[in-house]
Amino acid sequence: MFFNPDEYYIEKEGGNLPHRHQNGKIQYVTFRLGDSLPSIMLDDIKRWINLFTHINPKPWNRETLRLYHSTITPRVQQMLDQGHGSCVLKNKKLRDIVSSTIFFKDEIEYLVWAFVIMPNHVHLLIQPYAERELEDIMRTIKSYSAYKINKGIGCKGQLWARESFDRLVRSEEHYKHCLHYIQNNPRYLPPDEYTLYIR
Repeated sequence: MFFNPDEYYIEKEGGNLPHRHQNGKIQYVTFRLGDSLPSIMLDDIKRWINLFTHINPKPWNRETLRLYHSTITPRVQQMLDQGHGSCVLKNKKLRDIVSSTIFFKDEIEYLVWAFVIMPNHVHLLIQPYAERELEDIMRTIKSYSAYKINKGIGCKGQLWARESFDRLVRSEEHYKHCLHYIQNNPRYLPPDEYTLYIR
């Protein structure tokens, strides 16, 4: 279930973020609405990443990657939780589109362990089945839900930010940490503004 650095894995550079994939392992994914981070915040994130990369030139070992995620990722999560942008996912009907899209291939191409749909972003614990890549799964989830949501609100164009934040879950302790974060992320929101699922 968990990432094993001694087994074969794929590492890709996509946009500003590192992405790793290992067959059949649980991934913690955050994807967000395209307007959820103002340009000034995106500029800050790029500066943090550039500074981190300058101090820690690639290729990164396990410890450096762990440091990256413990340094950069919490800052991004904090920005998302400030509730910027249109926050169209406050609307339950639109959240239902996202959740039904996530569940569409559950137990067929992957297992959904948990998710929370916030007003402007989604956290997801997902385990792709062997030979299924997270990148393909996320492309399908985002493209179909964007089509249905845009149709529902009478809009066109890109709904989701192109790049998702993803991280292979390293251990049972790491899994519990991710699950705890998902459960507690909406603690300050009214119950009608988020959707929480735990398998």
